[in-house]
Amino acid sequence: MSQLCLGCMCEINGEQICPHCGFDKDSVQSAPFLPLGALLQERYLVGKQIDNSVEGAYYIGYDNFMHSPIVIHEFLPAGICGRAPGNTEIVIREGSESTFASLQKSFLKYYRTLARLRELSSITPIYDIFSENGTCYTVEEKLDCITFGEYIQRSGGSIDWNTARPMFMPVLSALTSIHESGITHFGINPESLVVTPAGKLRLQCFSIKDIRQQNRIIDAELFDGCSAPEQYDPDAHLDESTDVYGFTATLFYALTGRLPEDGDKRKPDGKLPLPTAVFKQLPPHVVTALAGGLQVLMSTRTKTCEELKAQLSAAPTVRAIQTEATRNAAQAAAVKSYNANKKNGIPGFAWVLISVLSALLILTVAAIFFVGQMQVEKSDEDDTLSTTSASSAVTSEGISEGISDPNSMVVPNLCDKEYQRVVEEASTTNEYTVIKESEEMFSNTVKEGYVVSQIPEAGSIASKGSTIVVVVSKGPQQRELPSINSLSLEEAIATLSDMGFIVNKTEVANDQIAKGSVIGYKDYKAGDTAPYGAKLTITVSLGSEDSSSNSAT
Repeated sequence: MSQLCLGCMCEINGEQICPHCGFDKDSVQSAPFLPLGALLQERYLVGKQIDNSVEGAYYIGYDNFMHSPIVIHEFLPAGICGRAPGNTEIVIREGSESTFASLQKSFLKYYRTLARLRELSSITPIYDIFSENGTCYTVEEKLDCITFGEYIQRSGGSIDWNTARPMFMPVLSALTSIHESGITHFGINPESLVVTPAGKLRLQCFSIKDIRQQNRIIDAELFDGCSAPEQYDPDAHLDESTDVYGFTATLFYALTGRLPEDGDKRKPDGKLPLPTAVFKQLPPHVVTALAGGLQVLMSTRTKTCEELKAQLSAAPTVRAIQTEATRNAAQAAAVKSYNANKKNGIPGFAWVLISVLSALLILTVAAIFFVGQMQVEKSDEDDTLSTTSASSAVTSEGISEGISDPNSMVVPNLCDKEYQRVVEEASTTNEYTVIKESEEMFSNTVKEGYVVSQIPEAGSIASKGSTIVVVVSKGPQQRELPSINSLSLEEAIATLSDMGFIVNKTEVANDQIAKGSVIGYKDYKAGDTAPYGAKLTITVSLGSEDSSSNSAT
């Protein structure tokens, strides 16, 4: 009969040392952990202890019914219970009986709820929960995977956004479902996520809430850089935004190769340094989402996983597309109305005017209703945000009166300002950071190098230290060609290159233009227009034919 290694649950066929993992079959498991070879529910074989937390211990195991390796999680809260060597029954420390009973009740309720979410592909499914040996257990599938922290180290210390996005977004969706079911994680970090051979992320290491916050009942299990600031406060209320912080901190680690500073240490300052090299590579909407998810104050942090997912899923330009679509719909309605009614003898322009005004009226009413709803929702969530709109007096420079939170600010209006000046102002005020979206925008109304749009919008409320993402104008796409006649070749190339053109040259003999000077364009003339980035060929004089012939000889 074949034997199983209690270190990896592979067959060893009588070998003393496992050829697969090197585990010695005569090893002894020290207390307070279950003895090697113990049998639970007359079904689950207990192997080596592979991990432990404040909440309990994890063992590799084997399901004798399903004939497959498993992970057994034993409720074994540190400091209030133990086990004598060689025994399976636990012993509760005297005076801790009620604490143990309360935590055990929470454990069973929590994991029974989690087990009902087994259809979520981004978590490891639990398929059995039972009580035995004076405590309780969960059983889950054993995955062939590595921790996300190890994955990042194997990937050179960080990954780019294009790699991270398809890995993280399903986990964010699963977190939304988890919170909707009434439970939380509060321990998301690079070690609680694992990577499957298919490159998918799964969330593990769930725990009852009592373990994930400083408290007076049992030692907390917090994670450097990933636990939110409120988890260090025993009197703070934790909610979904606490998981938003842990998730965002782990994503920050994936993209930068380092964790944010510990949450309790960030409280006095709240700044989030981002390496310049990484900063330039990330899409601006991702930078904004990172900043929002890692706000120190819960009142200014992204509230839900669904909201964070929306921020990470779409670039700021989507808003412009939606606005354009709304405008086009209104114009289309006006044209349709014009065509339908001009036959009735009513002037067409009148119907157009009526239709446009009607469309604008409907949009205005809808906007007022929407803003009103948003203000109500925000005031329900956080009193400090309830006076941030009409009650705040905002000047053109974004200075506001009536903001109750000293850590908040009114976002300044950066549009139509020179980008370099905007950056200088940001460094002077030290209240916000400005970054430029990698893709600039052509504009017929905003000068090249000036700000076309910004996120967050001017006049909105944001926490001090926030990042403002701006889109910078490239100027008009069609550029009027300047006169370059008689310029030197170097002057002409510099002038046209600054305008965004690619310059080539051809040389011809010319009696009127000095050698080396520009005669003009080959295919255009001054005053014509050409698109940004166009290739222009300019003609350069070789001087008179005689001089060119002499120079040739």
